[in-house]
Amino acid sequence: MTKTFISSLILTNAGAVNAISLRVEGKPDYFSMRHNGDGTGENDRARNRREFLLLLGFDESSVVRGEQIHGDNIRFVEAPGNYPDTDSLVTKTKNLVLAISVADCVPILIADKKSQTIAAIHAGWRGTAKRIAVKAIDFMVNELRCDPKNIFAFIGPSAGVCCYEVGEVVAKRFRDGEVMKSSNPEKFLLDLKAANFSQLVGHGVPKGNIEVSKYCTIHDTKFHSYRRDGTASGRMLAVIGMK
Repeated sequence: MTKTFISSLILTNAGAVNAISLRVEGKPDYFSMRHNGDGTGENDRARNRREFLLLLGFDESSVVRGEQIHGDNIRFVEAPGNYPDTDSLVTKTKNLVLAISVADCVPILIADKKSQTIAAIHAGWRGTAKRIAVKAIDFMVNELRCDPKNIFAFIGPSAGVCCYEVGEVVAKRFRDGEVMKSSNPEKFLLDLKAANFSQLVGHGVPKGNIEVSKYCTIHDTKFHSYRRDGTASGRMLAVIGMK
């Protein structure tokens, strides 16, 4: 059977159903979950989304999506639907599926094992520079009384430091250890996974509670990548839910 998604063991052990879809040869539109808005291939992508969710035991009617703007808005949700201007979703409601769309940006999935609170975060370089992961943890702690020691996180497949070149303006937004010189003297290599890991640990999440994906979406063709494929790129869905 063709593998169509990966999951985080640390989140599964925390009681959360979670998965990130893959780019699958032989599937319609390479198993893209992208919403184009122009109708092109949308029937195939809608079928892909239904198949993906059913494999996890969820129905499309239970999905919560943020209309991502590379910002740092945190939204607490209690019902399915599309929420504008939102890059981070948080809920305590069972059987809701929090979903974010990625194709090089970092998907961060979070579960508080004790309070049964979950979050899904879309963290590109802009969101990471705005410390969206920290703001999500702050919301969970301050508004929902979560304890960081009970929080588990998966930093999913994304553009890796091996391939993710940025200019000096972007590089200056990050700390030493999160950027390094590229072979191109006018570019830097950015490690978004390391930046988000540092933010989570610095805000009280134990290192042992964080799983970091080894995959780089740019050079590993199991994943969709905007950097690699440009406007032709599909999208993965990263989802988390508590049953």
